[in-house]
Amino acid sequence: MKNDVIEIEITDITPEGFGVGRHDGKVVFVADTAVGDKAGAIVMKELKNRSFAKVFEILSPSQDRIDSDCAVSRKCGGCAFRHISYEAEKALKRKFVGDAMKRIGNLDIEIKETVSANPENYRNKVQYPFSMGKNGECIYGYYARRSHRIIEHNGCKLQEPIFEQIASFTAETANKLFIPPYDETNGKGVLRHIVMRKNRKGEVLVCLVVARNNRKIPVLADAIAEKFGNIVGIHQNINKRRDNVIFGDETERLVGAEVLKDTLCGKTFEISPRSFYQVNADMAEKLYSRAKELLNEREKPSIILDLYCGAGTIGLCVADEGDMLCGVEIIDSAVENANVNAKLNGRNEKNTLFVCGDASLGVNECKKKFGTPDTIIVDPPRKGLEKEVIETVVNASPKQVLYISCDPATLARDCKIFAEYGYKTDKAEPFDLFPRTGHVESIVCLSKQ
Repeated sequence: MKNDVIEIEITDITPEGFGVGRHDGKVVFVADTAVGDKAGAIVMKELKNRSFAKVFEILSPSQDRIDSDCAVSRKCGGCAFRHISYEAEKALKRKFVGDAMKRIGNLDIEIKETVSANPENYRNKVQYPFSMGKNGECIYGYYARRSHRIIEHNGCKLQEPIFEQIASFTAETANKLFIPPYDETNGKGVLRHIVMRKNRKGEVLVCLVVARNNRKIPVLADAIAEKFGNIVGIHQNINKRRDNVIFGDETERLVGAEVLKDTLCGKTFEISPRSFYQVNADMAEKLYSRAKELLNEREKPSIILDLYCGAGTIGLCVADEGDMLCGVEIIDSAVENANVNAKLNGRNEKNTLFVCGDASLGVNECKKKFGTPDTIIVDPPRKGLEKEVIETVVNASPKQVLYISCDPATLARDCKIFAEYGYKTDKAEPFDLFPRTGHVESIVCLSKQ
């Protein structure tokens, strides 16, 4: 019952960071626990077939348990595994992929060891929401678990200090200029988010997301640019929607450069504020290098179609000089970036085409320009591929499909569907692009049987 005090042993853990145990025959989820913990907990929520509890005492700690090095890790929704060792986290993420493949995909395949790099200060992009503090001031931070309540903090271990310095100065200056933060409960206010990207040279591109035009925003942008010499550009994005989507459709440059330039796998890329670009550059290089190795097992040269291509990073990193490359993306500014990136990296209209549209358009344009694709690369959002997209891919009849996924569950679901069409894999490879969080990237190569 709710408010009962129980003793429980944790036997598993979810990707959200909830320990799993049983009490009186019912599954109980307990945050901030590790596999092997024996804990005292208070039942906070009681449902028909499961309960949620809050730990108040560790009676016998797991061998995986460590002391968290973040004062707000139990409140903030950013990290799920800061209370366990990193080696244990990597083993868990391999297990997440394997469990999903068996349970959802009905696939008994090899799951490789989790590939990793430095688990700290790895993020090259952050997006902070703004909100109103207790005294009416503008504050920023990350959302608390399962809520939109902002947790203020400094010294986040996932990113470099420059992001917090810029966000803090922005909030302070907004207060001085009387620019109110956005209130999502009533739709009033101006400042919604600050989104920042940093390249390997230390240069930063800033985007201020606002609910409406305000004449003081350019003044705020000028102050930020003057304070931080490593900011190369500041943009404004207007989002009038009353939902959880961060960006609106309208973006304009206020100060400095239109794009940020970065290097990945020896290639040069231009990135606009809304373009998709992996937040962990070191791990992205490992992932894309592995993708290239898998593609190098094919016949050469070949025709590559990159769906969800973003700014063209994956396709441009894996395609060799003799390959034909076609990419498709629904965000037009990202397609513009991709076309520029192709030229920056020595490709031309004879061997490269990027188009704005859906998967069907991509397949048709690829066939018209180069012929039937030998390999189709998909790197969809967490929801995975729509059934219609899978059918489009299968109907194109590529020799192989290279699937990069940020969600083991939707990856396993889609691999099961691909298998029904004769595209199968014998292994999945986890890559930890998001250390200390519950997310894990995976790559599988589906071959036409």
